[in-house]
Amino acid sequence: MPYPTAPEPLTIRDFIALTLLAVGVVILRAWLGWAAGLELHFDEAQYWEWSQRLDWSYYSKGPWVAWLIALSTGLLGHGEWQVRLPAWLANGIFLILLFAFARDLWGSRRAGWWAAGLGLLTPFYFGLGQVMTSDIWLFTFWTWGLWAAWRAVIRQQAKAWYELGAAVGLGALTKASILLLPGFMGLVLLATAWGRRALWQRQPWLGLGLALLLMTPVIYWNATHNWVMFRHEQGHVGEVTGFNGNPLEFLAGQWLLLSPLVAPLMVWRLYRPPRDRSRGLVWWVSVLVLTFFVYKSFTDKVQINWSAPAYIGLVVLFAGHIPQLGHRAWRWLQGGLALSGVLLVLLLFPQLFRLPMEPFKDLHGWRQPVRGVAAQLAHREVGFILTDTYHTAAEIAFYWPQRIAVYITGSSERRFNQ
Repeated sequence: MPYPTAPEPLTIRDFIALTLLAVGVVILRAWLGWAAGLELHFDEAQYWEWSQRLDWSYYSKGPWVAWLIALSTGLLGHGEWQVRLPAWLANGIFLILLFAFARDLWGSRRAGWWAAGLGLLTPFYFGLGQVMTSDIWLFTFWTWGLWAAWRAVIRQQAKAWYELGAAVGLGALTKASILLLPGFMGLVLLATAWGRRALWQRQPWLGLGLALLLMTPVIYWNATHNWVMFRHEQGHVGEVTGFNGNPLEFLAGQWLLLSPLVAPLMVWRLYRPPRDRSRGLVWWVSVLVLTFFVYKSFTDKVQINWSAPAYIGLVVLFAGHIPQLGHRAWRWLQGGLALSGVLLVLLLFPQLFRLPMEPFKDLHGWRQPVRGVAAQLAHREVGFILTDTYHTAAEIAFYWPQRIAVYITGSSERRFNQ
């Protein structure tokens, strides 16, 4: 099936609906946070702690999330929703980019809306879009970068190379794993004659220069701090310590977080590489990134969210197949999306259904104990607090009634912080 020369034109209804979607996502997530009583995850609390000491980079991540938290809380005050507001805004941008990418790739507004719908209902993206960690911004920059690379190569839009550079550069301020995108994209292009011709222009290299320029804060900070962030990231993706990973746990997690019914349907439609260059480019980059993390799961412990960017291109590809599904597959998809919604409700509100487990237990049980201890010490002068993990340290720092220094000590596996 040849790729279309131009996408289907947008209507005024599309613009209105996309605006309402972005605004509605923020309202929905604010309500969910309040209704489910979601306190800060310890990673969010750690990034908030960083935001109180602004810097060019940090021990395990770039500065983007900390900068945005500092901006949001500086303007709107101290609280959970103020910390999370930039993530909710990013989630809306992510869905709009999915729509635009799928519409361009398939030439169809309908494919664009299916991509946005899948991005909204897939547990992977819905769950990580609720909290202010580096993941939702990584998804946003990855989608923009992959879409820009596709336009640069397939549509031959020279300026799209600069968009790719901007997406990678800003993404690197968020999470270093964004560098997998240009890395595997480069391998795919080098493997084909038409890809090598695309790289024989000056724009890809100017785009690379722009990415490096935007990464300057991270590079500078690490150069003056013994490259600590890069060494930390190398432990995640660069080292092979033997075959002592968690492949079954990793693969089971992928299946559940993609939706137990939608995931096999996606595999059925996408297990073969597309014949045309347009969709083949997206397929190969996405599958290679996913293969990398599957391999890593055999050699070392891999968190199930690390591979989430790999599915963005596959979601965009699958969205174009949905209108062509037969009756049985269509009913299967409807059941899968309904199941995704049910799973999200069960995860967020387990107490309503008296479930024996609490999947989001890390988002509960911090505020009251911390403030209870603070109340017991109200008549004493407390200069600082010691604890043994960054989890506890970050939560104490955020929920303590006054600003207080909290230090990590006593654990051989502690995560260092500045």
